[in-house]
Amino acid sequence: MLKLNSRGEAVRTLQENLALLGYRPGPTDGVFGEKTEDAVILFQEAEGLYADGIAGPQTLHALDQALRNHILEMRGLAEGSSDSSPQRLPFVRVPADPYRDGYDRFFLREDVASAYLQVREQVVEAGGRLTSSGARRALSARVSPSRSATSFHYTGRALDLHVGSGMERPARDPFVVTRDDDRYWRVYARAPGGEDMELEAFTYANRRRPRRAQGKFLDLTALFEQAGFARIRARKSFFDGGTWLGAEWWHFQYEDGLVPEVTTFGDELLRVYDRDTLEGTPPWRFRDRVFKVNWG
Repeated sequence: MLKLNSRGEAVRTLQENLALLGYRPGPTDGVFGEKTEDAVILFQEAEGLYADGIAGPQTLHALDQALRNHILEMRGLAEGSSDSSPQRLPFVRVPADPYRDGYDRFFLREDVASAYLQVREQVVEAGGRLTSSGARRALSARVSPSRSATSFHYTGRALDLHVGSGMERPARDPFVVTRDDDRYWRVYARAPGGEDMELEAFTYANRRRPRRAQGKFLDLTALFEQAGFARIRARKSFFDGGTWLGAEWWHFQYEDGLVPEVTTFGDELLRVYDRDTLEGTPPWRFRDRVFKVNWG
């Protein structure tokens, strides 16, 4: 049973095997640190195992099998077979600010993580917070009216701020949410180093009549947009007494690099998963959806 802070040759072997499979466990030094834990979690998720970051018998057995498959695949490539899949990007763990039952870290695709960290640096420098209700979504996650099978979350391109850190108490919430046209929101981060503002804040309880909120804020929506992230609209039902989940103010998705009417949902899934992992999953059924046509 290998876990955080374990040491020894067994850990070194684990790190070497994870690295061989492309999971980036950090230095192969025999010390089970956070990067090794991240790599184990990513491997467990890819294999459909319980993702606790602990390399127990089941995980080690799956790792052994994955290595055998990898060796067979490499032999096939050496004999002249080709792999037309695009270069995959790893998932990277990034920090968030704890808020209520939210997370203090989450995973994004490598390039998206870099863009997020640019935003976070500006917010934290001004004394604000970036909360989280999660980002990456497992391929096996249940699909429902509030959980689309074509969500950017599956591709590592989306994040959610904590749904309770705004639209509840505008005088104290980390975020104040105002309304733009066409069901779009604008999110402001409360920050001592921000600008003095008086905002028309909407809440879950008052969806049509805003309340005034005063303080120092950063235009978080603008910061995200500058880094390549886009917001999404609230659902029409939200303004007609529907569930609060229809607000969607918390969702930001990274759209840099996507080509309208060209990039498919499948293209993006293949940037982070191999085809065998995707086969049979709910998102993969929609792989032919096209950006700005019937996806995104």
